[in-house]
Amino acid sequence: MVTERRTNIPWSSWSKGLLAFSFLIITGVVVSLTITDQSTYVSVEKAVSGDYGDGAKIQVHGTITDLRINDCLLVDGNNSIKVDISSLTLPDTFAEDKSATFTGIIRIVDGEITLEAEKVQMGCPSKYEPAEE
Repeated sequence: MVTERRTNIPWSSWSKGLLAFSFLIITGVVVSLTITDQSTYVSVEKAVSGDYGDGAKIQVHGTITDLRINDCLLVDGNNSIKVDISSLTLPDTFAEDKSATFTGIIRIVDGEITLEAEKVQMGCPSKYEPAEE
């Protein structure tokens, strides 16, 4: 009994290599498109220091004060930053004098630094606090 091959000519080694390389490139493109931008965790003092320009994505932790309809202040020690909360759906626990971590984009308008919040997490993020020595 004679069996027939599906192809008459086997794939050459360079065509197999090209196929493998193509799979690697496609995988890299898919991974890069699915990974979201990472934000940098900074203190309120660092956020208002001017080290971050307009459009920088950061994550800041502090205490909520001066709560209004569309914004609030985030305070940590003697430093504060205005936070635009107009685009957020606020959790039930959101209130003045509560600790919160905001993730958002720095906006600088007329010299005033504002954090345009994209996400808020209430409570104390202990993983960001330095270990006591």
